[in-house]
Amino acid sequence: MPLTLTDLKLYGSASMPDDNTPTAIGGAIATSKKPAFTDFAGLAQLVSSSGGDTTQSVTISYRTSTGTISTEAKTLSGTTPVLYVATIERLLKGIKSATSGGSVAVEAQVAERQATAQAGSLVNTLRLDAGASAVNGFYNGMIVRLISGTGAFQINEVIDYNGATKDCTLRDYWHGSIPDGSTVFRLAKGFFFDRQPFEITEVRRIHYDASSNPLGGGAVNYYDKLFFVNSSNSGALLTATVVESLDPSGKMAFGLEAVVNGTGTNGAGNSRIVAPSGITFASSSVVVPGSNLNAGSSIGVWMRLSLLEADAPQKTTVTMQLTGTTA
Repeated sequence: MPLTLTDLKLYGSASMPDDNTPTAIGGAIATSKKPAFTDFAGLAQLVSSSGGDTTQSVTISYRTSTGTISTEAKTLSGTTPVLYVATIERLLKGIKSATSGGSVAVEAQVAERQATAQAGSLVNTLRLDAGASAVNGFYNGMIVRLISGTGAFQINEVIDYNGATKDCTLRDYWHGSIPDGSTVFRLAKGFFFDRQPFEITEVRRIHYDASSNPLGGGAVNYYDKLFFVNSSNSGALLTATVVESLDPSGKMAFGLEAVVNGTGTNGAGNSRIVAPSGITFASSSVVVPGSNLNAGSSIGVWMRLSLLEADAPQKTTVTMQLTGTTA
């Protein structure tokens, strides 16, 4: 099977701390973790694509309207959504307690869109209804859940959207029937715990609970490490390039590890506010060392958040992409 966008994954690293206490940040790839880059606010619910998932729980960490961080845990009830009680200002992290038979999602109780799909979906796409947004990327990062019809109960995540064709490219391949013109879908913001090619048990925002120093404390940088992965079995991504395509705050930058499949940290004894050595940070695009990202290979991406002293709180995000060509 040729390399597709679905084969390009983004995972976390071994050490992605919640505060400034842990040291030796980054390290090896952690295929059970994935970063989330979409904002979510309001009421959430928990659901699986498998009716047999009834013992696993997901604990969410979130900010309240007053800025404090709280947690809430709910246990799955198969394909029936279970409602969280908390009103969320933004989701920060989700932890799944155990492996599950299906893909799991923490999704908004209020859908962004619910309608009947058109015929024409492929093994890694969903063709939305004709009235869906005409804006490219409009549904990127959202959870898609099939409510009824062909392929019912499957859950996936949108990684790219074509507003002209109404086609969503998905994070995972469909593992049941491919949706068709009878399929009712639901799109909502949230966290997606996929199972293939590796099972995700932790979804988190990068730079968890980062804050600026008070006046007189000086500027501060925070560092987190991610990995772009070519998860295909055979296809190489040629002239592989990591791109920061959107940063409304202007506070983000990134740098690539010097070697593919690296396992470096920012140094023993160093917390997340200490820069990794030998990393050059940029805010546009950088070609992967060696130019190509072969099947099964990964490239470490250090993310830097720069805050001025007494910086104003912001609710913002950054969009990272891995681009290239295939043979």
